[in-house]
Amino acid sequence: MERNRLIIDAVYTSWEAGDLRSMLSCFSETVAFAVHPPSSTSYVGQGRGKALLYRRLARFMSEVQVVDYETSSVILRAGWFDCRVCYHYRHRKTGMEIDGTQRHQWRVVGGKVVHLDIIHDTRRFGAFLDLAARTAAVQ
Repeated sequence: MERNRLIIDAVYTSWEAGDLRSMLSCFSETVAFAVHPPSSTSYVGQGRGKALLYRRLARFMSEVQVVDYETSSVILRAGWFDCRVCYHYRHRKTGMEIDGTQRHQWRVVGGKVVHLDIIHDTRRFGAFLDLAARTAAVQ
């Protein structure tokens, strides 16, 4: 399990550095992913496949810069890693910033991430993105 923990650490390090290619090298080709709640506005949404996840994350990163990303806890439960992270993002066009927390649930099999669930306050983050888009439109 320690190797799987190192894989998750590598994913977080690559995300914070903005290196999607390195990050996604840790994912299986058929990775399943979802943002919860499913009815929320999200760049990532729900889906399957590394190529789809890459496109969605690249779109996110084209608009939002990762300023800081810190893992506050990682707990292994029944073969799943349950992680809490603190994030600080900056909207690239407006400079507006947001910080908050997220919960991630990871499943790693054969040295690759096969499943990722992201749980966070999507309404709050969606409001941030909406405000940033409106602000950018009038600048």
